[in-house]
Amino acid sequence: MRDIQTFELNEKEWLVAAADNAGAIGERELDQVKAPIEVTASLTLRVALMECMSVKAVPFSVLIHNFMGDEAWGRIEKACLHLLKEARAEGAAIAGSTESNMEMVQSALGITVLGKVRKKDYQAGCTPPDAAIAVIGEPLVGSEVLEKKDRMIPLSLFMKLVSHPGVYEMIPAGSKGIAHEALILNPQARLINGGLDLYKSCGPASCAVISYKKKDEQELKNLAKDLFYSVSAAE
Repeated sequence: MRDIQTFELNEKEWLVAAADNAGAIGERELDQVKAPIEVTASLTLRVALMECMSVKAVPFSVLIHNFMGDEAWGRIEKACLHLLKEARAEGAAIAGSTESNMEMVQSALGITVLGKVRKKDYQAGCTPPDAAIAVIGEPLVGSEVLEKKDRMIPLSLFMKLVSHPGVYEMIPAGSKGIAHEALILNPQARLINGGLDLYKSCGPASCAVISYKKKDEQELKNLAKDLFYSVSAAE
């Protein structure tokens, strides 16, 4: 089951909804991971954007659920606008709500992204049994995300791979780990670890799992460079 919902808009289009949350990551004294509000906002939006874009939906709305107070809103919005520009989704509208009645002792944030995709372009459930599977990036969680940023899949690379003709499907990996996502792509897949922990949380989609045409493997490796990890068992 994918971490998105789809709804029929009309004969030709689906509405796609994706969301992500962050808790105890921020600037408050009791937060477990200390990070600027902008980093928390950017990484949270990044996950929801990647989920939405992984099925080739075009984001048009970002809804922010802010539990860090009114004073944080401007910083959250600015970080989101910056990431939307990077994702070439500047047209997406931003709205949301702030919990301003109760004071939270830890940082908390939720972001929902809505997108639209033509049914003929929708990219999910299309991995053939003989497809190869690879991971782009490494599973990182907590402070690792800040300490090993160069091992995360860049959003720019994610976007290139989503549109690559050699890629059948792409799923951002989350807290359930790489193996969970790989088996969504192909429930019969035989996996090897490829040097990665397939069951470790991948935090804010620090890596993504792709199913791809074997003949295009070298081209995909050239794109991803040392972030490419094959996890398909040899036939």
